[in-house]
Amino acid sequence: MWYNDIMKLSLPVSSFFLILFIFLVACQPSPMARKINIQVDGNSRALTTAAPTVREALNEAKVTLGNLDRVKPDLYTKLESDMVIVVTRVEEKIKIRREVIPFERQTVTNEALASGESRLAQLGVSGEVAISFRLIYENGVEVKQTEISREIVIPPVPEILVVAPQGELPPVPFEGTIAYLANGNAWLMRNSNSSRRPLTTDGKLDGRVFALSPNGRYLLYTRAMTNELNLPLNELWLISTTIIGEKPIKVATTKGILEANWSPIISPTLIAYSTAERTIGVPGWKANNDLWLLNPLDKLAKAVEIMPPNSNGLYSWWGKTFAWSPNLSDTNRLVYAQADQIGLITFTPSLLMAHSFLYTTTPLINFPPYQTFSEWVWVPTLSWSPDGKFIAASVHGAVLATEPPEESPLFDLWLFSVPQQGTANELISAKVATQVGMWANPTWGKMGIAFGEAINSLQSSNSRYTIQFIDRDGSNKYQLFPFKEELGVKLPEMVWSPDGKQLVFVYNGDLYLTRLPSSQEGGSPPQPLTNDGQARQPCWSIIQ
Repeated sequence: MWYNDIMKLSLPVSSFFLILFIFLVACQPSPMARKINIQVDGNSRALTTAAPTVREALNEAKVTLGNLDRVKPDLYTKLESDMVIVVTRVEEKIKIRREVIPFERQTVTNEALASGESRLAQLGVSGEVAISFRLIYENGVEVKQTEISREIVIPPVPEILVVAPQGELPPVPFEGTIAYLANGNAWLMRNSNSSRRPLTTDGKLDGRVFALSPNGRYLLYTRAMTNELNLPLNELWLISTTIIGEKPIKVATTKGILEANWSPIISPTLIAYSTAERTIGVPGWKANNDLWLLNPLDKLAKAVEIMPPNSNGLYSWWGKTFAWSPNLSDTNRLVYAQADQIGLITFTPSLLMAHSFLYTTTPLINFPPYQTFSEWVWVPTLSWSPDGKFIAASVHGAVLATEPPEESPLFDLWLFSVPQQGTANELISAKVATQVGMWANPTWGKMGIAFGEAINSLQSSNSRYTIQFIDRDGSNKYQLFPFKEELGVKLPEMVWSPDGKQLVFVYNGDLYLTRLPSSQEGGSPPQPLTNDGQARQPCWSIIQ
């Protein structure tokens, strides 16, 4: 026997028992070994292992895990006997599916058509959108599909049907000439809305410039060009309002116009304008913030630079707005507005260089620019008093709570006195209405100031507006519109009659005329001047 054999070795008894213990232990299975089952890739695999956790057991079984694979129980779970480990293979794929975008059918009213007439102006073409989906597979079976993006590959083209207005509007008399934009064309009515007629028919007016001359005889406007990067944004054009059928005149050397305004002087006729360069990115232009003078009626005249291009102020790439002083004895001044400032520009001829000017800027008020969190910039709207001594403007207001100043939702109406040249008058400013909204668009007439007041002043960018009226000192406020139960206007676009007793405004795409009541309790409903739902940017003048 093996016992006798070992004894023959004449070993000490202690050594004998030590060898015996080692032998017996080596012949027994490890007390740490556990039997488990691993289910992976459609198979079930049995494994006996001394690994302490699920992770080590999978490594021992040579199971490789992908980044998205799931393991149950968790990888750091302690191993137990008869444990079942389930490995779920997870795979992610991106799939792109194309779908058709049906074209829209649009109906456009055009007053140029005879009653009952219609015309298909544009054929509709369906577009195409590429939709990206994230697909999740578990063990080769799709379990989830999530849309992650949409990209319009082919934009749809709407079908446009042009129809004549339904029904005739009653004639509304007024004094003077009213011009307005509709369907990309300039329209004119004189002394009555029944005299409406188009001045242009190509539908290419972009609305950046649209202004009647002080004598009412000419309309200045900008006409869009194609969207090619090497071409300017637009061109400046001039058309007679008194000679029917006269062709418009392209104003020489004026291209890429952001702003243009008439001088109040009738003779010689002058305009001031500012330019921009076309760019690839949003918004599609970069303002030069320059200022030029030109006689648009003189084909041989050359533009004279008042202010060279500059990038002063925040968001200067968006550009400034300008308004020429209506004071005939103070015609060398314009008020300007930019995203963070309102001020005056005063220019004088240079004594050292012919056909050149010296200029100075005088800030009237500074304020934090409004953070739109979008691709557009808010710039205040401005209006001179008829005598050129005051300016009304909407101004970005103080903070409402603890938001940063740039994010304040409040906008107020301010009046500024303009120091007269050659006097020691100081600048005086006053806030005359609070929380009026960013599109208040104050409009100063001979009797007082009309302005919009946001119905929801904390969300004034998309709120409707009432139309309010105040005296020139900010007193005696009362509402001109809505007259009764109407909704407010979407954007206050208003213009006073030359005598300051009537106001034309835009409501739901049509022009309405209202008269100042003799008292706050009086008044009559506004009268519609158009009914095509496309009117905007009215201007009003008297033929001189």
